[in-house]
Amino acid sequence: MSVRDAYDLPMSAADDAVGAGYDAYVREFLSYGSKLRALFEIADAAPQSAFLNAHAAALHLAFEGAEGWAAALPYLERMSSRRGSALAREALFCDAVAAWARRDFAAALAALDELTVRWPADLCAIKWGQYHAFNLGDQAALLRFGERARLVHEETPYAQGMIAFALEQNHRLAEAEEAGMRAVEIALDDAWAQHAVAHVYETERRPRDGARWLDHCAHTWEKKGVFIRDHNWWHAALFRLGLGRPEEALAIYDARLWGAWPEFPQEQIGAASMLWRLELRGVDVGARWKPLAAQARGRANEHLFPFHDLHYLLALARGGEPGEARAFLKSMPREGGAWSIAALAGEGMLHYARGEPTEAASCLAAAAPRLSCIGGSHAQRHLFAETMAAAAPARPARASSP
Repeated sequence: MSVRDAYDLPMSAADDAVGAGYDAYVREFLSYGSKLRALFEIADAAPQSAFLNAHAAALHLAFEGAEGWAAALPYLERMSSRRGSALAREALFCDAVAAWARRDFAAALAALDELTVRWPADLCAIKWGQYHAFNLGDQAALLRFGERARLVHEETPYAQGMIAFALEQNHRLAEAEEAGMRAVEIALDDAWAQHAVAHVYETERRPRDGARWLDHCAHTWEKKGVFIRDHNWWHAALFRLGLGRPEEALAIYDARLWGAWPEFPQEQIGAASMLWRLELRGVDVGARWKPLAAQARGRANEHLFPFHDLHYLLALARGGEPGEARAFLKSMPREGGAWSIAALAGEGMLHYARGEPTEAASCLAAAAPRLSCIGGSHAQRHLFAETMAAAAPARPARASSP
Protein backbone atom coordinates (compact mmCIF):
# COMPACT_ATOMS: atom_id res chain seq x y z
CA MET A 1 0.00 0.00 0.00
CA SER A 2 1.44 3.39 -1.02
CA VAL A 3 1.20 6.01 1.73
CA ARG A 4 2.59 9.53 1.52
CA ASP A 5 3.00 12.04 4.32
CA ALA A 6 1.75 15.61 4.43
CA TYR A 7 4.81 16.75 2.44
CA ASP A 8 4.16 14.12 -0.28
CA LEU A 9 7.07 11.94 0.82
CA PRO A 10 6.55 8.16 0.61
CA MET A 11 6.43 6.01 3.71
CA SER A 12 7.10 2.27 3.87
CA ALA A 13 5.32 -0.28 6.06
CA ALA A 14 2.46 2.14 6.75
CA ASP A 15 -1.26 2.26 6.17
CA ASP A 16 -3.47 5.34 6.13
CA ALA A 17 -3.91 5.34 9.92
CA VAL A 18 -0.16 5.15 10.51
CA GLY A 19 0.42 7.89 7.95
CA ALA A 20 -2.14 10.12 9.64
CA GLY A 21 -0.55 9.43 13.02
CA TYR A 22 2.87 10.35 11.69
CA ASP A 23 1.54 13.60 10.21
CA ALA A 24 -0.04 14.49 13.55
CA TYR A 25 3.28 13.86 15.28
CA VAL A 26 5.14 16.09 12.81
CA ARG A 27 2.66 18.92 13.43
CA GLU A 28 3.09 18.55 17.18
CA PHE A 29 6.87 18.37 16.89
CA LEU A 30 7.24 21.44 14.68
CA SER A 31 4.76 23.46 16.75
CA TYR A 32 6.13 22.31 20.15
CA GLY A 33 2.75 20.83 20.99
CA SER A 34 1.89 18.91 24.14
CA LYS A 35 0.71 15.68 22.49
CA LEU A 36 3.98 14.29 21.18
CA ARG A 37 3.64 11.13 23.24
CA ALA A 38 0.85 9.99 20.93
CA LEU A 39 3.60 8.88 18.56
CA PHE A 40 4.54 6.02 20.87
CA GLU A 41 1.13 4.41 20.40
CA ILE A 42 1.45 4.80 16.63
CA ALA A 43 4.92 3.23 16.63
CA ASP A 44 3.77 0.40 18.91
CA ALA A 45 1.00 -0.34 16.42
CA ALA A 46 3.51 -0.41 13.55
CA PRO A 47 6.42 -2.59 14.72
CA GLN A 48 7.23 -3.31 11.07
CA SER A 49 8.05 0.36 10.39
CA ALA A 50 11.70 1.19 11.00
CA PHE A 51 10.94 4.84 10.28
CA LEU A 52 8.15 5.26 12.84
CA ASN A 53 10.15 3.46 15.49
CA ALA A 54 13.17 5.62 14.72
CA HIS A 55 11.09 8.73 15.38
CA ALA A 56 9.75 7.23 18.61
CA ALA A 57 13.32 6.50 19.72
CA ALA A 58 14.32 10.06 18.80
CA LEU A 59 11.61 11.52 21.02
CA HIS A 60 12.87 9.50 23.97
CA LEU A 61 16.50 10.43 23.30
CA ALA A 62 15.48 14.10 23.14
CA PHE A 63 14.60 13.90 26.82
CA GLU A 64 18.38 14.36 27.15
CA GLY A 65 18.79 12.15 30.21
CA ALA A 66 19.61 8.52 30.94
CA GLU A 67 15.90 7.74 31.29
CA GLY A 68 15.39 8.70 27.67
CA TRP A 69 18.13 6.37 26.47
CA ALA A 70 16.57 3.50 28.45
CA ALA A 71 13.06 4.20 27.16
CA ALA A 72 14.33 4.36 23.57
CA LEU A 73 15.76 0.83 23.61
CA PRO A 74 12.72 -1.16 22.40
CA TYR A 75 12.16 1.31 19.58
CA LEU A 76 15.83 1.19 18.63
CA GLU A 77 15.67 -2.59 18.49
CA ARG A 78 12.63 -2.53 16.19
CA MET A 79 14.25 0.16 14.06
CA SER A 80 17.43 -1.85 13.64
CA SER A 81 15.63 -5.08 12.81
CA ARG A 82 13.56 -3.41 10.07
CA ARG A 83 16.06 -0.94 8.64
CA GLY A 84 16.79 -3.21 5.68
CA SER A 85 13.25 -2.82 4.37
CA ALA A 86 13.11 0.96 4.82
CA LEU A 87 13.16 3.43 1.95
CA ALA A 88 16.42 5.31 1.35
CA ARG A 89 15.24 8.48 3.13
CA GLU A 90 13.90 6.47 6.05
CA ALA A 91 17.14 4.48 6.29
CA LEU A 92 19.15 7.68 6.59
CA PHE A 93 16.93 8.83 9.42
CA CYS A 94 17.44 5.45 11.11
CA ASP A 95 21.20 5.90 10.72
CA ALA A 96 20.98 9.33 12.36
CA VAL A 97 19.06 7.92 15.32
CA ALA A 98 21.43 4.96 15.66
CA ALA A 99 24.39 7.35 15.79
CA TRP A 100 22.56 9.51 18.33
CA ALA A 101 21.88 6.49 20.52
CA ARG A 102 25.60 5.66 20.62
CA ARG A 103 26.30 9.32 21.41
CA ASP A 104 27.99 10.05 18.10
CA PHE A 105 26.15 13.33 17.66
CA ALA A 106 28.36 14.50 14.80
CA ALA A 107 27.49 11.38 12.80
CA ALA A 108 23.80 11.94 13.53
CA LEU A 109 24.12 15.47 12.20
CA ALA A 110 25.95 14.24 9.09
CA ALA A 111 23.22 11.70 8.29
CA LEU A 112 20.52 14.34 8.63
CA ASP A 113 22.57 16.70 6.50
CA GLU A 114 22.67 14.14 3.69
CA LEU A 115 19.00 13.29 4.10
CA THR A 116 17.82 16.88 3.84
CA VAL A 117 20.06 17.69 0.85
CA ARG A 118 18.38 14.85 -1.00
CA TRP A 119 14.89 15.41 0.37
CA PRO A 120 14.55 19.07 1.47
CA ALA A 121 10.78 18.59 1.72
CA ASP A 122 11.35 16.59 4.93
CA LEU A 123 10.83 19.49 7.32
CA CYS A 124 10.79 17.16 10.32
CA ALA A 125 14.30 15.91 9.47
CA ILE A 126 15.44 19.52 9.00
CA LYS A 127 14.17 20.30 12.49
CA TRP A 128 16.03 17.33 13.95
CA GLY A 129 19.12 18.47 12.08
CA GLN A 130 18.88 21.88 13.70
CA TYR A 131 18.43 20.20 17.07
CA HIS A 132 21.78 18.43 16.74
CA ALA A 133 23.52 21.46 15.25
CA PHE A 134 22.39 23.51 18.24
CA ASN A 135 23.60 20.96 20.78
CA LEU A 136 26.95 20.75 19.00
CA GLY A 137 27.36 24.52 18.93
CA ASP A 138 27.50 24.41 15.12
CA GLN A 139 25.89 27.69 14.11
CA ALA A 140 26.85 27.27 10.45
CA ALA A 141 25.00 23.94 10.28
CA LEU A 142 22.03 25.48 12.08
CA LEU A 143 21.79 28.07 9.31
CA ARG A 144 22.46 25.52 6.57
CA PHE A 145 19.41 23.53 7.65
CA GLY A 146 17.37 26.71 7.97
CA GLU A 147 18.24 27.82 4.44
CA ARG A 148 17.38 24.34 3.18
CA ALA A 149 13.89 24.70 4.65
CA ARG A 150 13.36 27.70 2.38
CA LEU A 151 13.71 25.54 -0.73
CA VAL A 152 10.30 23.96 -0.23
CA HIS A 153 8.70 25.48 2.85
CA GLU A 154 8.72 29.26 2.48
CA GLU A 155 5.02 29.43 3.45
CA THR A 156 4.74 26.25 5.53
CA PRO A 157 3.69 26.81 9.15
CA TYR A 158 6.60 26.69 11.60
CA ALA A 159 9.33 26.71 8.92
CA GLN A 160 10.03 30.44 9.15
CA GLY A 161 10.58 30.12 12.89
CA MET A 162 13.33 27.58 12.23
CA ILE A 163 14.88 29.97 9.72
CA ALA A 164 14.58 32.93 12.11
CA PHE A 165 16.40 31.25 14.99
CA ALA A 166 19.21 30.08 12.71
CA LEU A 167 19.65 33.61 11.39
CA GLU A 168 19.75 35.05 14.91
CA GLN A 169 22.38 32.58 16.07
CA ASN A 170 24.47 33.66 13.08
CA HIS A 171 24.17 37.36 14.00
CA ARG A 172 21.89 38.25 11.10
CA LEU A 173 19.53 40.04 13.42
CA ALA A 174 17.43 42.17 11.08
CA GLU A 175 16.72 39.16 8.87
CA ALA A 176 15.96 37.04 11.92
CA GLU A 177 13.40 39.52 13.22
CA GLU A 178 11.75 39.75 9.81
CA ALA A 179 11.58 35.96 9.45
CA GLY A 180 10.23 35.58 12.99
CA MET A 181 7.49 38.11 12.39
CA ARG A 182 6.62 36.44 9.10
CA ALA A 183 6.43 33.09 10.89
CA VAL A 184 3.92 34.45 13.39
CA GLU A 185 1.84 35.83 10.53
CA ILE A 186 1.71 32.32 9.06
CA ALA A 187 1.08 30.58 12.40
CA LEU A 188 0.21 32.77 15.38
CA ASP A 189 1.21 30.01 17.81
CA ASP A 190 4.73 29.54 16.40
CA ALA A 191 6.43 29.61 19.79
CA TRP A 192 9.87 28.94 18.31
CA ALA A 193 9.51 32.00 16.09
CA GLN A 194 8.37 34.04 19.08
CA HIS A 195 11.47 32.76 20.85
CA ALA A 196 13.71 33.74 17.90
CA VAL A 197 12.39 37.32 17.96
CA ALA A 198 12.99 37.41 21.72
CA HIS A 199 16.61 36.42 21.04
CA VAL A 200 16.94 39.35 18.66
CA TYR A 201 15.70 41.76 21.34
CA GLU A 202 18.02 40.20 23.92
CA THR A 203 21.04 40.48 21.62
CA GLU A 204 20.17 44.07 20.74
CA ARG A 205 19.69 44.90 24.43
CA ARG A 206 16.06 45.86 24.01
CA PRO A 207 14.56 44.39 27.21
CA ARG A 208 11.48 46.59 27.15
CA ASP A 209 10.60 45.49 23.62
CA GLY A 210 11.38 41.90 24.55
CA ALA A 211 9.18 41.92 27.64
CA ARG A 212 6.29 43.45 25.70
CA TRP A 213 6.72 40.98 22.86
CA LEU A 214 6.67 37.89 25.08
CA ASP A 215 3.84 39.24 27.22
CA HIS A 216 1.88 39.62 23.99
CA CYS A 217 2.71 36.03 22.93
CA ALA A 218 2.34 34.25 26.28
CA HIS A 219 -1.32 33.34 25.86
CA THR A 220 -0.34 30.93 23.07
CA TRP A 221 1.97 28.86 25.28
CA GLU A 222 -0.54 27.19 27.58
CA LYS A 223 -1.23 24.36 25.14
CA LYS A 224 2.44 23.85 24.34
CA GLY A 225 4.87 21.29 25.66
CA VAL A 226 6.87 21.88 28.82
CA PHE A 227 10.14 22.75 27.10
CA ILE A 228 9.02 25.73 25.03
CA ARG A 229 6.63 26.96 27.71
CA ASP A 230 9.37 26.94 30.34
CA HIS A 231 11.96 28.33 27.98
CA ASN A 232 9.93 31.26 26.69
CA TRP A 233 9.04 32.18 30.26
CA TRP A 234 12.78 31.97 31.03
CA HIS A 235 13.34 34.60 28.35
CA ALA A 236 10.52 36.68 29.84
CA ALA A 237 12.31 36.54 33.21
CA LEU A 238 15.59 37.45 31.53
CA PHE A 239 14.01 40.61 30.14
CA ARG A 240 12.85 41.55 33.66
CA LEU A 241 16.46 41.27 34.80
CA GLY A 242 17.44 43.54 31.92
CA LEU A 243 14.86 46.06 33.10
CA GLY A 244 16.26 46.01 36.64
CA ARG A 245 13.19 44.20 38.04
CA PRO A 246 14.64 41.03 39.58
CA GLU A 247 11.68 40.60 41.93
CA GLU A 248 9.49 40.04 38.85
CA ALA A 249 12.00 37.55 37.47
CA LEU A 250 11.90 35.65 40.77
CA ALA A 251 8.11 35.62 40.65
CA ILE A 252 8.25 34.15 37.13
CA TYR A 253 10.70 31.53 38.41
CA ASP A 254 8.31 30.44 41.14
CA ALA A 255 5.24 30.42 38.91
CA ARG A 256 6.69 29.19 35.63
CA LEU A 257 10.27 27.92 35.65
CA TRP A 258 10.31 25.23 38.31
CA GLY A 259 7.85 22.51 39.20
CA ALA A 260 6.08 21.58 35.98
CA TRP A 261 8.46 18.67 35.34
CA PRO A 262 11.43 18.80 37.74
CA GLU A 263 12.90 15.57 36.35
CA PHE A 264 13.27 17.12 32.89
CA PRO A 265 16.88 18.17 32.20
CA GLN A 266 15.85 21.27 30.28
CA GLU A 267 13.77 22.48 33.23
CA GLN A 268 16.77 21.89 35.48
CA ILE A 269 19.03 23.88 33.13
CA GLY A 270 16.67 26.85 32.92
CA ALA A 271 16.14 26.91 36.66
CA ALA A 272 19.87 26.76 37.48
CA SER A 273 20.64 29.49 34.98
CA MET A 274 17.98 31.83 36.37
CA LEU A 275 18.84 31.30 40.04
CA TRP A 276 22.52 31.96 39.33
CA ARG A 277 21.66 35.16 37.47
CA LEU A 278 19.43 36.31 40.30
CA GLU A 279 22.20 35.75 42.82
CA LEU A 280 24.64 37.68 40.63
CA ARG A 281 22.26 40.61 41.11
CA GLY A 282 22.20 40.22 44.87
CA VAL A 283 18.84 38.46 45.15
CA ASP A 284 18.42 36.04 48.07
CA VAL A 285 16.84 32.97 46.47
CA GLY A 286 16.43 31.18 49.79
CA ALA A 287 16.20 27.39 49.65
CA ARG A 288 15.33 27.21 45.95
CA TRP A 289 18.65 25.57 45.07
CA LYS A 290 17.98 22.50 47.24
CA PRO A 291 15.37 20.67 45.11
CA LEU A 292 17.33 21.58 42.00
CA ALA A 293 20.52 20.11 43.47
CA ALA A 294 18.62 16.94 44.34
CA GLN A 295 17.71 16.52 40.67
CA ALA A 296 21.22 17.38 39.47
CA ARG A 297 22.63 14.77 41.84
CA GLY A 298 20.78 12.12 39.87
CA ARG A 299 22.65 13.20 36.71
CA ALA A 300 26.08 12.67 38.25
CA ASN A 301 27.06 9.68 36.12
CA GLU A 302 25.46 10.64 32.81
CA HIS A 303 27.77 13.20 31.17
CA LEU A 304 25.75 13.35 27.98
CA PHE A 305 26.19 17.02 27.05
CA PRO A 306 28.81 19.49 28.31
CA PHE A 307 26.29 22.35 28.35
CA HIS A 308 23.98 20.37 30.61
CA ASP A 309 26.77 19.30 32.94
CA LEU A 310 27.80 22.89 33.58
CA HIS A 311 24.30 23.67 34.82
CA TYR A 312 24.16 20.58 37.02
CA LEU A 313 27.47 21.78 38.45
CA LEU A 314 25.94 25.15 39.32
CA ALA A 315 23.09 23.47 41.18
CA LEU A 316 25.47 21.27 43.16
CA ALA A 317 27.78 24.21 43.91
CA ARG A 318 24.94 26.27 45.36
CA GLY A 319 22.64 23.59 46.84
CA GLY A 320 24.68 20.41 47.15
CA GLU A 321 26.69 18.85 49.92
CA PRO A 322 30.28 20.01 50.68
CA GLY A 323 32.65 18.68 48.06
CA GLU A 324 29.84 17.40 45.83
CA ALA A 325 30.30 19.97 43.07
CA ARG A 326 34.08 19.42 43.02
CA ALA A 327 33.55 15.66 42.69
CA PHE A 328 31.07 16.21 39.85
CA LEU A 329 33.50 18.46 38.01
CA LYS A 330 36.30 15.94 38.44
CA SER A 331 34.09 13.22 36.93
CA MET A 332 33.32 15.21 33.77
CA PRO A 333 35.06 13.99 30.59
CA ARG A 334 38.08 15.92 29.37
CA GLU A 335 38.57 14.44 25.91
CA GLY A 336 37.33 16.45 22.94
CA GLY A 337 37.25 20.19 22.50
CA ALA A 338 33.78 20.82 23.90
CA TRP A 339 34.36 18.81 27.07
CA SER A 340 37.75 20.38 27.76
CA ILE A 341 36.29 23.87 27.37
CA ALA A 342 33.34 22.92 29.60
CA ALA A 343 35.72 21.67 32.29
CA LEU A 344 37.64 24.95 32.19
CA ALA A 345 34.44 26.98 32.42
CA GLY A 346 33.26 24.71 35.21
CA GLU A 347 36.43 25.41 37.16
CA GLY A 348 35.72 29.11 36.81
CA MET A 349 32.12 28.83 37.97
CA LEU A 350 33.12 26.68 40.92
CA HIS A 351 35.82 29.15 41.92
CA TYR A 352 33.23 31.92 41.81
CA ALA A 353 30.81 29.91 43.98
CA ARG A 354 33.63 29.43 46.51
CA GLY A 355 34.40 33.15 46.68
CA GLU A 356 37.60 32.99 44.63
CA PRO A 357 37.05 35.73 42.01
CA THR A 358 40.59 35.99 40.67
CA GLU A 359 40.76 32.29 39.85
CA ALA A 360 37.18 32.39 38.50
CA ALA A 361 37.96 35.24 36.12
CA SER A 362 41.12 33.56 34.88
CA CYS A 363 39.41 30.26 34.04
CA LEU A 364 36.37 31.88 32.45
CA ALA A 365 38.51 34.22 30.35
CA ALA A 366 40.50 31.24 29.08
CA ALA A 367 37.31 29.35 28.15
CA ALA A 368 35.48 32.30 26.59
CA PRO A 369 36.92 32.28 23.03
CA ARG A 370 35.72 28.72 22.37
CA LEU A 371 32.69 28.53 24.63
CA SER A 372 30.24 28.27 21.72
CA CYS A 373 31.36 24.69 21.09
CA ILE A 374 29.62 23.46 24.26
CA GLY A 375 26.19 24.13 22.73
CA GLY A 376 23.39 26.36 23.91
CA SER A 377 22.45 29.76 22.58
CA HIS A 378 24.26 33.08 22.85
CA ALA A 379 21.79 34.18 25.51
CA GLN A 380 22.25 31.01 27.55
CA ARG A 381 26.06 31.14 27.39
CA HIS A 382 26.05 34.80 28.39
CA LEU A 383 25.73 33.49 31.96
CA PHE A 384 29.46 32.74 31.88
CA ALA A 385 30.31 36.22 30.60
CA GLU A 386 28.17 37.75 33.37
CA THR A 387 29.98 35.67 35.97
CA MET A 388 33.37 36.62 34.57
CA ALA A 389 32.39 40.29 34.72
CA ALA A 390 31.22 39.89 38.32
CA ALA A 391 34.48 38.15 39.23
CA ALA A 392 36.70 40.76 37.57
CA PRO A 393 34.89 44.10 37.53
CA ALA A 394 36.40 46.77 35.33
CA ARG A 395 39.33 48.51 36.94
CA PRO A 396 39.14 52.31 37.21
CA ALA A 397 41.09 54.11 34.52
CA ARG A 398 44.53 55.43 35.54
CA ALA A 399 44.83 59.12 36.08
CA SER A 400 46.65 60.93 33.30
CA SER A 401 50.25 61.91 33.94
CA PRO A 402 50.68 65.59 34.84
